[in-house]
Amino acid sequence: MYLSRNAKESIKIALALVIVYAIAMGINWEKPFWGAFAVIVCSQANLGQSLNRAILWMLGTLFALLGGWIIVASFPQDRWLFMIALSVWVAGCVYILQRSKRQYFWMTCGYVILMLWDATGGDLSLSYEEGIFRIQESLLGIIVYGLVAVLIWPNCSREELHEAAVSLLDMHRAFADRCFLRIQDRKKVKVLRDKRVELLRADTRLRTAINDASSDSYEIWECRRHWKALGYRTTAVTQSLLKLEESLALSSDLGIMKFLLNMNDYLEVMRGRFKRVRFAIAEDEVAGDARERVVRGDVEKVKKELSTPETAAIAVTRRSLNDLEVETRALINAVNDLKSLEFSSSSTSSEREEYWFGLLMPDPDRLANVVRVLVGIWISYLAYLFVPDMIGGLLVVLLITIIAIIASVSPQINLFKSCIYTILVCLMSAPLYFLVMPKLQGFYSLGLMVFFWTFTISYFANRMFGAQSMIRTLALLFPQIIFNFNNYQTYSFVVYTNYIFVLAIIFCILAVSRNIPISSHPERNFKKNVNRLLDSAARLVVEGDLPALTRRSIFHRLYVLYHLNIVVISHEKILYWKEGIDVNNIKGMSRDQMRRVIDLLMLIANQVKILYGIDHSKMNLVATKSMLREVFIWRSLAGKILFYLSGEKRNINIKSLRRGYRRIFDRVNVDVGGLMELWENDEETAKGVSNFLYFLGVTHCISNYLDEFYKLSESVDWKYFCEERCL
Repeated sequence: MYLSRNAKESIKIALALVIVYAIAMGINWEKPFWGAFAVIVCSQANLGQSLNRAILWMLGTLFALLGGWIIVASFPQDRWLFMIALSVWVAGCVYILQRSKRQYFWMTCGYVILMLWDATGGDLSLSYEEGIFRIQESLLGIIVYGLVAVLIWPNCSREELHEAAVSLLDMHRAFADRCFLRIQDRKKVKVLRDKRVELLRADTRLRTAINDASSDSYEIWECRRHWKALGYRTTAVTQSLLKLEESLALSSDLGIMKFLLNMNDYLEVMRGRFKRVRFAIAEDEVAGDARERVVRGDVEKVKKELSTPETAAIAVTRRSLNDLEVETRALINAVNDLKSLEFSSSSTSSEREEYWFGLLMPDPDRLANVVRVLVGIWISYLAYLFVPDMIGGLLVVLLITIIAIIASVSPQINLFKSCIYTILVCLMSAPLYFLVMPKLQGFYSLGLMVFFWTFTISYFANRMFGAQSMIRTLALLFPQIIFNFNNYQTYSFVVYTNYIFVLAIIFCILAVSRNIPISSHPERNFKKNVNRLLDSAARLVVEGDLPALTRRSIFHRLYVLYHLNIVVISHEKILYWKEGIDVNNIKGMSRDQMRRVIDLLMLIANQVKILYGIDHSKMNLVATKSMLREVFIWRSLAGKILFYLSGEKRNINIKSLRRGYRRIFDRVNVDVGGLMELWENDEETAKGVSNFLYFLGVTHCISNYLDEFYKLSESVDWKYFCEERCL
């Protein structure tokens, strides 16, 4: 009989729960629920993800218990200082987990410390003993589910890794072929959003598959460093292809083959590289050698036939082609390293630097999520202290912390929808609780009931929301709290209704805390991140002409790094909040307008990052004072436009940006002859000319994108779009 993957995974989690309850009740544990809790949170779409979660759960539990005991020892008699210390611990965990590669470790650290507190009933003198019990219960759930996942229908991630790698390399090849064909045909390249999004998703899928397969495949674990290096190189190739497409949108119809030397050989070599890399991964072979091939321009033809704007566009394309050549060469070396299990090239130190840079830099959204979690904790804690005999007691504090921490990773989740489905599942459990469970004769009949109930909920929840959905986790978790399986089972209508009220109280408190310090309304947060991206882009554009003394200041460097981080992550945040918007019910703009807004923001962010990375010192060697003055004027105008689009009320004229851009070219000289003469002087001057032309091409891109975004933004009713509605 054929069973779908969803059915198999549902059977596995149901079986694991039955085994956990059988063992826990067999040795007379008081709280078997915590073993079941470990099973529910560790069950994922494949074996690698499940084992990853299990390992991180245990490490996070041990770390949290150590931290909890230190806090208890430091503040044994003062509940306010204890709660403040606890809040600082949770805040640190929540802030780090939002950008960490090991999110579940920090998530566990954040709420296990409150699980310990709940287990003691507020009596901190019992914390050590209860902490040991909690470790035992969690370890039981992890071991049982791990054995079930490994021994019964193991869904190993190795095949998924192979499939993800081949799929991404196929997309690389197809994306590059489309760009190369436009170069040869002299046709205008259109930036296709769907293709770009597919490429980015395939890249993310590979990085996730590498992490999963490193956990459930011994062969992948042995060469995990090589796979991670390969993942980093594929990401670099993905970014290079996106930049190439953007540059070709300016120059592909100018006749690139005519003005760049040996382009036929270059295109043939690059096609061969993409083909070899794909074959090497698919057939487990080496990819061969790759020699350096630098694309050079035909200076004489450029001087005779191209204007300055066209020369700048060719310069941008030339730089993009050379960047792609470097990254594909590094990718071939990474593939060869993987097959030979040696490191012939540098490690992924750049990736580690980017990771720590993103982890430690301040992020307004991450800070807002920290505040939301703390507000939820403190509201529930104060209610527990000052409301006599509050329903649920410390359990409310614990569950609010767990749900708030999970929601901090996915703040665009519809809280009302989560509440409705969870309460619906709890109400569906009432017949079992009142009519079936009191008549069960022993554990065998109870085990059958647990199995079929869990299978049903898991199967339909996976189909509707996915294996990693918070709704699916809550729908499986809350009935276990209500059933409260143990050897001294009691049945009470009051207890059941109290748990339903506890659930309602939890979601009411979360509804309040999620709008502090700012609204969690997805449309508002979408616009807020749009404004934040444009504001930081404006500051980076203007920053290029500040005095050297100011730029060397440590405070100024931190200021620049902060805004650079915002530009790097804002597009991801915009897509993140866009997922929470009901596109069938958006107001103030159409679907096509929203899609175009996101496209233009991605293009603007990429070009601003490129502009910031241009070596100004070399560029200034060849630019006259009059040119530099026009560059300063253009930066000021572009900054004003960006500030205006970010919501600042400034008087601007978009036509002035185009005039400022044109004046730079007028200063350079329309026939570009004088500038190109400098190219032949020496290597340093040639680099200066190359950087200056590259700068002109990037400014041309930014000017065009700002012009288009300005017109698009003026046609959108942002106020109506952000208006609060019943969601």
